[in-house]
Amino acid sequence: MKTIAKFFFALLLVTIISIPSFAQSTVSLGVKGGANIATFRGEDVKDYDNRTAFNFGLLLNYSVAEKVGLSLEADYASMGAKYDGSILGIETGEYTTKLDYLRTSLLFNYYMGTSEMDVRPELFVGPYVGFLMGADNKYEDNDYNDVKDAYNATDFGAVFGAGLHLRVGEKMWLVPDVRYNLGLVDIFDNDNFEGRNGVLSVNLGLTFPLN
Repeated sequence: MKTIAKFFFALLLVTIISIPSFAQSTVSLGVKGGANIATFRGEDVKDYDNRTAFNFGLLLNYSVAEKVGLSLEADYASMGAKYDGSILGIETGEYTTKLDYLRTSLLFNYYMGTSEMDVRPELFVGPYVGFLMGADNKYEDNDYNDVKDAYNATDFGAVFGAGLHLRVGEKMWLVPDVRYNLGLVDIFDNDNFEGRNGVLSVNLGLTFPLN
């Protein structure tokens, strides 16, 4: 996992250093937020249900060419899952697991149409790395209990999705999107239990020009 994280940050560093070499680049800064529909993925956690939560953060866009761009994103994302416990078919109540991550993503964007259009669809894909900020579990309406030691400190995966750029001013864009964060590594610190994150998000962002 440490090797993956080092590779990811090396990729971020190379991207940031390379940006000034693109004379035609348009750079914009933005804010974003949205709703997460999160769950766990894997055979050991197949009976878990979705947990609805949130994300919010910042984004930096580089429009390198007419149809190509890069985005650096950093957000705080609340994730996790729910589980309806049962013994011999008798319901014992609902357990909720809340996982909070600080995530960083590098997205490769493909813009459709031209920059003169007021509405531009886009597709994007890229890697993300998440750092666990907190993990809590509760039964029914009881208080949350800290279970951070039961989870790995980092998460890694892929992001893919689609969105729109809606012009609201000179180089200002309203950016709604739908995306899926596909976790690729085990999040549990348990040799006998395995699972990965899966998060469907509906987001809304607003970007402002920096040049």
